[in-house]
Amino acid sequence: MSADSIEIDMMELADVGQPTKIAHEIHRQLRARFGSVPRRMPLSQLASAVGIEGIALFDGTSFEGTLVLQDGRAAIGIRKGMRSGRHNFTLAHEIGHFLIPTHRLQRQRFLCETVDMRRVRGGNFSERPEQERIEVEANEFAAALVVPMPEYGMERKALGSACDIAHVRQLAETFDVSQEVMAKIYVLNTDEKAAIITSKGGVVQRVIPQPGFPFLGLKKGALIPNAAVTRSFGLTTANDPISELREVASDIWLERSGNVSAIYEQVFVQEEGWAMTLLLVDEQEDDDEADDRNWNRRSSRYPA
Repeated sequence: MSADSIEIDMMELADVGQPTKIAHEIHRQLRARFGSVPRRMPLSQLASAVGIEGIALFDGTSFEGTLVLQDGRAAIGIRKGMRSGRHNFTLAHEIGHFLIPTHRLQRQRFLCETVDMRRVRGGNFSERPEQERIEVEANEFAAALVVPMPEYGMERKALGSACDIAHVRQLAETFDVSQEVMAKIYVLNTDEKAAIITSKGGVVQRVIPQPGFPFLGLKKGALIPNAAVTRSFGLTTANDPISELREVASDIWLERSGNVSAIYEQVFVQEEGWAMTLLLVDEQEDDDEADDRNWNRRSSRYPA
């Protein structure tokens, strides 16, 4: 797929206002032309195809990415030195500012810092400052663009049905995105009740729970529980940086166990003290005494 071969019908995009739907329309056009969407989105070629005239790398900047509009022309700047996956998300984020109609009407220059790349929708979104809402929408566009869900579904299915923290690394490499971006997509699109926690030096950096996951009571800056596999495995791991999935006591992680019948933990120990922890829970089902089909469903992750 060369730069010259990508063509985007901007009139079709103009009729779409919602950020993720703009990404989906781009996917639709790529599938119509090439039969599928590349696992690694050709972002530089796409930027050119939608009318962005240049992409430059900058040293020693305070921003992650910037988009400048002037007299109908547009250019993007990206901080030099970022890992590939983070670079790609930042570039997609700036393309989002260019393509989301309301963003271009509101300003001519966007300076996006690290905190902006992590903003998510939540709470009273409509009441949040305009700057935050804009960055959330650009993030939603970027995530939808770089990981097309039909292709993600195919790659995820090929890895098997069970959840495994190793999948996050594999899928991140396949789509050339950061593991943090992939962790959120992985959690939100699994049939399991799952959460992923990123930490550094035993301190929580981010908590990514699936909607409805039992309350963890953790936030950035909290300590990983002393009895967690994440702590003990991180100290003893040798050749394999990924632990087995182990059942642990529910009160290690959960403030309120509720109807949780079992909780399982798996950790991926990374460089410089970073770790990614997968938590899965089994929940008790309301058994019907007259129906014995559910009698052996609880804590079924391990055979009796």
